[in-house]
Amino acid sequence: MKVTLAMKPMTKGFIPIEAESIVPKNFLSGTDLSVWRGNRELRLDEAFSVSVEGSADRAEDVEVVLSGDTCRLKRVGEYMDAGRITVLGGIGMHCGNFMSGGTIEVHGNADGWLGREMAGGTIVCRGDVADYCASGYRGGRKGMKGGTVEVFGRAGDFLAESLAGGTVVVHGDAGDMAGAEIHSGTLVVHGNCSRPAANMKGGSCYVYGTARGMIPTFRKVGTVQHEGRTLIQFTGDLANRGKGNLFVKDYEYLD
Repeated sequence: MKVTLAMKPMTKGFIPIEAESIVPKNFLSGTDLSVWRGNRELRLDEAFSVSVEGSADRAEDVEVVLSGDTCRLKRVGEYMDAGRITVLGGIGMHCGNFMSGGTIEVHGNADGWLGREMAGGTIVCRGDVADYCASGYRGGRKGMKGGTVEVFGRAGDFLAESLAGGTVVVHGDAGDMAGAEIHSGTLVVHGNCSRPAANMKGGSCYVYGTARGMIPTFRKVGTVQHEGRTLIQFTGDLANRGKGNLFVKDYEYLD
């Protein structure tokens, strides 16, 4: 079953649309769903041109395709547990909140908190992601708990903050404080970042580029071979009695 949702043009397009109802399993009962634009509730067909091909008895067999100006569409895939969502452009904040299964693929850029506190499933972003990708919400103690997030562009600040499980891979650079407060799980940054893994307690963080502003409370262990790369291994963060592992290609301390 394929559900195609094409965003309709709207006046005051800067107003975001809260779209937590856009989850594959909800379409098993039809398209009589609603979204919120500011304080106004809209029927799904007021915000989108809706078309449905085929049928399905299980959420696993439902694909939702989003097209048009979707950059201000928030909370798509929240609590998603099966099926597939394909976003042909960019997506707004909180995409994939708390998801536990299925796949979300974003062909453009993603706004903040992509994969926030997700527990399973797969998110792929072909563009860049903003701050707090795969992290917890402000004040939370645990971020992403399971699943996989893969970003083919660059990531903003606080990537995978409080990571508690799963795997996060960024093929470009990341911003400041990547992997801060990691509990467990794995973070891989193919490019450069600054102050990675600050205050980590456990887990693993790999930086295939340069770790700028390296946190001084990590203990250097030596070098290791990892996927054909020679990386420098550190353990810490000792300031938090942490037992995590940080592996970097190169590093620079602050002046």
